Amino acid sequence: MINILMNTSMIDEKWCRPIIKKVLKPGMKVCVVAFAFFDDTKTLEDWNRQFAPGQGIWYRANHDVFFSYGIRDENIVWLNYFTDSIEEMKEKIAGADVLMLMGGAPDLMMKRFKEKRLKKELKNFKGIVIGYSAGAMVQLDSYHISPDQDYPEFSYQVGLGYVSGLEVEVHFTNSPIQNASIEKVKKEKNVPVYGIYERGGLLIDEEKKITCFGEVDFFE
Repeated sequence: MINILMNTSMIDEKWCRPIIKKVLKPGMKVCVVAFAFFDDTKTLEDWNRQFAPGQGIWYRANHDVFFSYGIRDENIVWLNYFTDSIEEMKEKIAGADVLMLMGGAPDLMMKRFKEKRLKKELKNFKGIVIGYSAGAMVQLDSYHISPDQDYPEFSYQVGLGYVSGLEVEVHFTNSPIQNASIEKVKKEKNVPVYGIYERGGLLIDEEKKITCFGEVDFFE
């Protein structure tokens, strides 16, 4: 497995393209996992306004960004929480070379994976996992949520377990709140923390070697 942890879906931008092009190849099959939406997305109509082809405000930013790597439209599928059956979701995951885990609410994403009984399929996935923001966080065996406008309190949460032995602070700005969270994690979990700025990311290869790209701070 190869894991890429970022803050943005814009994987075709110049600052990250040299790293991404090492792992994404023409003809690969991609499954976009749009499960991290917040609770105000309650219906298929709500979901379509965000993610549906031709109307979703986040569609092209999670779909068209693969085109520059030689991955064509017909090679990209989406998991639709509202319309796909559980078996259809499992088949899409099993048929993919690449998973794109979107940003949003990491705890709700994990809750929906459990609800749809997808955790086994996700844990057994052996391809490339690209996740940004929430999609980066849930790749860890466990992750923390720092207080912000969406989450008033610090918490630890259980992730998918793809990556262990480290923690990440996404959307890192070196703020006092984030720095306090980092110190808490270091003390309580005794693991290094990577502060990933908006244009930053980590690539973790099959040998668990970590490559930082863009702007990343390391806290040991």
